[in-house]
Amino acid sequence: MTAKVLKFGLMMLLGAMVFMSCSDEEGVTMNDSAELSTEDIQDVVVADDITSDIDNILEDDDIDFNLLGRSTDSSSSSVADCVTRTVEADPTSETLTITLDFGDNCTGPRGKELSGKIVIVYQKTDIGYSKEVSFDNFSVDGNAIEGSKSVVKVKDNGNGNKEATHAVNISVTLATGETVSLEGTRVREKIAGDDTLTRRDDVYLISGSWKFVNKLGNEFTGNITEKLRREYACKFIVSGVTEITKNGVAYTLDFGDGTCDNIATVTNSAGESREIMLRRR
Repeated sequence: MTAKVLKFGLMMLLGAMVFMSCSDEEGVTMNDSAELSTEDIQDVVVADDITSDIDNILEDDDIDFNLLGRSTDSSSSSVADCVTRTVEADPTSETLTITLDFGDNCTGPRGKELSGKIVIVYQKTDIGYSKEVSFDNFSVDGNAIEGSKSVVKVKDNGNGNKEATHAVNISVTLATGETVSLEGTRVREKIAGDDTLTRRDDVYLISGSWKFVNKLGNEFTGNITEKLRREYACKFIVSGVTEITKNGVAYTLDFGDGTCDNIATVTNSAGESREIMLRRR
């Protein structure tokens, strides 16, 4: 009888050990934090979209900078009718400081809800001009932006197009209360639309690399391997490929064939692919 009890107890113990081992293995397999999840990519894309919104605002103000001249103080802005634009020239440093005041609630291009201020310091260079950009209680669609951007713009690159190199170091407090950050360099080449004053026909090719920290403190790096195509008329990146690395593992994010849609394809190192939606909202 005792031998039977011991045998039964031993079987139960072995069974428990097997169960615990299986549970641990399943836990490793199902641990989303170790892999690049759809939510990870969506967070990266939201931060990238916000920087693109800022870039579009800076491009709109470029129109005023070039058309109104250095000495003109205009209260109106090409960004939106609800923006107050003030200009302050400093002859000593040969700079022009422009403040775009969006107030508490200003509907900007493509329906974006903007508030706060963007401060832009322009300085002429031999081949174009540079901009130092800072933010004063500024937000896009309830996402608060802190940090800075610097932009060096040339009138003609090797392809005969306008080109701007953006160094960005910003943190974004999302409308949900979580904080993410983005740091890196982007080169933004304007390949269409420069011969008209309307923005809807503007097209850009973007290259560069960046570091992103998500709301959980996880760090990713990104490197654009095929230039991203952004069209002003579309709220999404329409084509191009970015390599995203998390925990030393690289994934590719393919934005498609040029169609304006909310879909991209992510592929892991084993060649397994899945389609994802770029935004949760």
